[in-house]
Amino acid sequence: MTIEAIPALTHSELLGREIKAWLVRRGLKQSDIAETLGIVQSGVSHRLRGRTPFTIDQLIQIAGLLDVTLGELLPTEVLNAQGPRSATRNEGLQKLPRLDSNQQPFD
Repeated sequence: MTIEAIPALTHSELLGREIKAWLVRRGLKQSDIAETLGIVQSGVSHRLRGRTPFTIDQLIQIAGLLDVTLGELLPTEVLNAQGPRSATRNEGLQKLPRLDSNQQPFD
């Protein structure tokens, strides 16, 4: 008997689930989001399933429709997610040995 790992949900999928939950709480439908965003209902469906990401402007419009803040709309896992950060200017650099005037660098 093998246990298969359940794949983790993407941020887009988590966001879609949260928006669906807010739709139910507010008694609204996907067509209401489609009308607000000026897109077809199938476009909303793709976004809610995580296949196409929402833009920040779309999320702001949806938050307005649902009468919530972006903080309330975004799931905790998305709000607390951290992407890769760029290295600081001197991070990871080692002190290089000082060469004499006649000394050649190492190969």
